[in-house]
Amino acid sequence: MKKLIFLMLCAGIGFVARAQTTQDVKDDQARKKEMKDLRSDVRERKAAKDKENKDLAHVKIRKAMNDHKVVAKENKDEHADARKLKDRGVDHAIAKAKRQNKVQDDNRKDHTQ
Repeated sequence: MKKLIFLMLCAGIGFVARAQTTQDVKDDQARKKEMKDLRSDVRERKAAKDKENKDLAHVKIRKAMNDHKVVAKENKDEHADARKLKDRGVDHAIAKAKRQNKVQDDNRKDHTQ
């Protein structure tokens, strides 16, 4: 009788431990996916902002105004992703994404030289 109770107790503890682990793994995978999306949003916004500034420098006002709308949309997407990541426990997500992009760019530069 004691062996049976001990076996049931160990099995119960094992099932609880596995149930908690799978949720953490799924949560971590979702966090990584959202961070990847945020990094791509940061890259897109930077490219659109550079294009807008180039148009302003060449006095193409109408084109710059249209580019500014794109930049505003990218900025809105970026902040929405940052809010989702903050709910998952990632602080300063936009700054982290910018740093990660810079590291990736530096690594690409090192390999091409």
